[in-house]
Order: sequence, then C-alpha cells, then structure tokens
Amino acid sequence: MAIGRELDGRDITTPAAIGEALGVPAAEATSLLNWHQWREGDVALLEAAAARLGMKVGSR
Repeated sequence: MAIGRELDGRDITTPAAIGEALGVPAAEATSLLNWHQWREGDVALLEAAAARLGMKVGSR
C-alpha cells in the first residue's frame, strides 16, 4: 500500500508509468500492486521497487 501511495503522490498513475517507475513491465507492476496473495519472489520485487523509489524498506 505504501508503494501505491508513493506513486500516487508523485502522480504516477498509468500502468506504463508505474512499470517504468518500478523498473518492471507494466503488467507485472499492476499485478504486484493489486495482488492480495503474492507469489514466491514478489516480496523481493516489492522491496526492490520501494528502494528504487527511495523509500525506506524495513526488515521483517
């Protein structure tokens, strides 16, 4: 949710822009942000996306 808020705050709202900001294809970015149960590896992708946006990533 925090990544979604960060993107909204930067007015990054289209799938293409979200994908570009997160460094993944648009469809994958949309899936990551809308999926309620992640697959193996998705948490690492989300952590990388947060770091790419300059967000502090907490430890588990």
